[in-house]
Amino acid sequence: MTENNLTPYASRAGIPERMKITGSRPAVYWMTGLSGSGKSTVAALAEKMLVEEGRAALMIDGDTVRTGLCRGLGFSPEDRHENLRRIAELAKIAALAGMTVFVCAISPMAADREQARAILSPAVRFHEVWMAATVEECAARDPKGLYRRAFAGEIRDFTGVSAPYEQPDAPDFTFPASMSAEECAAVLVRSAREDDWDLERLMRTMLDAAAEASAKIMQIYESTYDVAYKADNSPLTSADTASNEILTGIFRCEFPEFSILSEEEADSTERLSNNAGVFIIDPLDGTKEFLSHNGEFCVSIGFASGHRVRAGVIAVPAQRLFYYAAEGHGAYKMPIDGLTEDFTVGAGERLSVSDRRDKLIVAASRSHGDAQTEALLAANEDRILSTVTAGSCLKGCLIAEGKADIHYRFGAFMKEWDTAAMQILCEEAGASFTDLHGRPLRANREDPVNRDGFIILNHPASALTMPDGLI
Repeated sequence: MTENNLTPYASRAGIPERMKITGSRPAVYWMTGLSGSGKSTVAALAEKMLVEEGRAALMIDGDTVRTGLCRGLGFSPEDRHENLRRIAELAKIAALAGMTVFVCAISPMAADREQARAILSPAVRFHEVWMAATVEECAARDPKGLYRRAFAGEIRDFTGVSAPYEQPDAPDFTFPASMSAEECAAVLVRSAREDDWDLERLMRTMLDAAAEASAKIMQIYESTYDVAYKADNSPLTSADTASNEILTGIFRCEFPEFSILSEEEADSTERLSNNAGVFIIDPLDGTKEFLSHNGEFCVSIGFASGHRVRAGVIAVPAQRLFYYAAEGHGAYKMPIDGLTEDFTVGAGERLSVSDRRDKLIVAASRSHGDAQTEALLAANEDRILSTVTAGSCLKGCLIAEGKADIHYRFGAFMKEWDTAAMQILCEEAGASFTDLHGRPLRANREDPVNRDGFIILNHPASALTMPDGLI
């Protein structure tokens, strides 16, 4: 029998379906470096951190593989080449099964590392990671006593001593010996998370979708439109439904692995078991502001994974303005017309909360006042400089850019889709965003209602004194 008689059989399950279970996009971190440089130590830490977050991860250690899959192979150039080819094929199978894979193999020759890249790409994202400890630094550690024996001539073909090591020309990550294993692992975990979300593409798609929805909303805003009322007596316009159709259509096409929670769609419990992520959407946040024609309405898009909001976009159609944020990357403001083909996360004006702790500027709702807020402000009037009102999630935007300092919201009026994008924007600008009891808001809940209200503070010291019995 020859290779001509083989017929590979394709799986009927694709990456989106597996991602909903594992939460991981196929990726391999190929960790190269001398013996003792810390490859396995760092990989084991990163693997553990991801698994504890509920993500699928696997470490493939070069020494361990040689006791099984590659048992019998020696250390000649030919055997090393075959050893690494087998490891790459194994890593590909594991990654396509829905895992983030960390390969720990000295892989001293650049040609072998390029072979691994060719085997894995483009189906799997390949990251070359160089543990850049020198021979002297590794020999000083010498956890297995191998360098002592290699220098004594007891071990032949020992990489870095009696066999060559070709340093990577342009690795994706370089970790010098001065970095701790914990620091290195944290960098890889953050990268793995962003691989799972496909952060640059995710953010660009969210911005593009928000821009398209904004244009449609303004087209309707400047013409005639229909108004209906939901069961809770809140208004629903043709702009709400048109924006929702645009947003959900784009996200379902571009990211079928993610679920959608939208104000204007029937909820599905499928999102609760989706470990990949969920878009949390208010297609027209501030419908009352839309109807009053004051321009203070938004398109609000959050993205959550692991019950945390990881990214968000707030578009203000009437101002042709974006606010956006991504976890660990900061919060930004930019014109909608400033979105270019070469956009990368970090474009625009970086936002930061004010440093005021007293004589505070309160952001208040334009359309939804309540007795509790009035009582709170009255009890703390000596600490308040002024109050500014704004519709929709623009209150959070004011705090993120330092134009206001605090916002309190009592009761269970607001839902996740009202707050998700605003939450990540404020947090990345330096604010805290909690419920009225100081607890973080959990994303993608079974009940999307924020039943314990929420508080946005530019600084913990800005918290107002709560009168007895108010909550």
